[in-house]
Amino acid sequence: MFRKVLTHGLLAMAVLAAPLAAGTGGGASAAAAAKTIKVTLDGKTVALDTQPRIVNNRTLVPYSDIVHALGGKASWDAKSKTVSAERDGVTVKLSVGSSAAYINGEKTEMDAAPLFVGGKTFVPLRLISEAFGKWVSFNKASGTIAISSKLTVQTSTGVFTLNKKPSRIVTLSSSDTEMIYALGGKVVGRPTAMGKVTPPEAASAVEVGSAHGILFEKLATLKPDLVIASPSLKMQQATIERLGAQVMFNSHNTFDDIQKSVSLYGKILGQESKAEQLIKEMNNKVNQLVKPKTKPKTLIVYGAPGSFVVALPTSYPGNFLELAGGSNVAASFPKMDSMPQYAELSMERIVAANPDLILLITHGDADEVRTSFKQQFEANTAWKSMAAVKNDRFEVLPSELFAANPGLRAPQAIETINKLLKAN
Repeated sequence: MFRKVLTHGLLAMAVLAAPLAAGTGGGASAAAAAKTIKVTLDGKTVALDTQPRIVNNRTLVPYSDIVHALGGKASWDAKSKTVSAERDGVTVKLSVGSSAAYINGEKTEMDAAPLFVGGKTFVPLRLISEAFGKWVSFNKASGTIAISSKLTVQTSTGVFTLNKKPSRIVTLSSSDTEMIYALGGKVVGRPTAMGKVTPPEAASAVEVGSAHGILFEKLATLKPDLVIASPSLKMQQATIERLGAQVMFNSHNTFDDIQKSVSLYGKILGQESKAEQLIKEMNNKVNQLVKPKTKPKTLIVYGAPGSFVVALPTSYPGNFLELAGGSNVAASFPKMDSMPQYAELSMERIVAANPDLILLITHGDADEVRTSFKQQFEANTAWKSMAAVKNDRFEVLPSELFAANPGLRAPQAIETINKLLKAN
């Protein structure tokens, strides 16, 4: 009895350890019947005429049972030992013993190849399910692999329910694009680039505008199933949805918000473990920073000559400043109605605050902006008395880290400010 319980426990642990991802590789000798594994679809038990098998820590199930349960059509070519599964315009092709899977003709590599055992063909459960727009999770307590048709998540704007696992994602901010790729996903559309595209793999995606305006003709050609947009584009929701896509409004203005977005996208992509690892790495980098013994009084100015605004603690530059060990002299400045994370540049308030350091963020030429800003300060008698002006403490922050929210590169941005705070 003890041996039987122990065996069942080890099998359940093997399933938990697996990301249940599509798999290939490993022969029939590596497979084991998983008698304790139960498969459900939206809470209802999926009838399998043969128990799932574990290969290379991946779960394989009879292809006809899983495809039919998911509402698809399955076919088998005995000559080539190839399984074809179709549903709602999606075609998946797998071959026994091959690590290559083809989803709508696009090749993807697996960890455990399909098996032919006892007259039945076993295929990776997660690959088939996710190709058909489902999510897969494992419940350790019940030993159940749960397949879900919908997913409800928490965004910065509230609760949102996805009707299918997205395969054609469009992002309208560079930070969202970078997060999706870091989590193993990809996008078919991305924001129009102001400079270098990050990551480079996203360069081939179609440019569809930004949070300030969408190129709807280009967006329509992509046939997206999910558009991730800034809450500022809420007025465009109906237009986007008419293209057949769901639109999810989400934003991140602080380091903590960025991490919440990483976690959110990890859930949507079925990459929760990867998201946790990315968040851990971000925290480790920030926690290792040595902060200045005293907090330099700092002003962060964003924009271009004639249109400068001041970053408040609720903005990403302002939040990064506090995490780097600085004191934001604009903390009590009144926020702008149109840009609540920023305040108007008030000469009187800045003179009264007397910053030790002024940091500039701009899309323009760094040297030109610095010179122009310095000239404005030095032309005013009152401003000349400020510590930052007298000590020539003007620094232009790298545009690639600060001109737009850096997302995953936030630790690098925080470190950049940290070094400036400790200089001199």
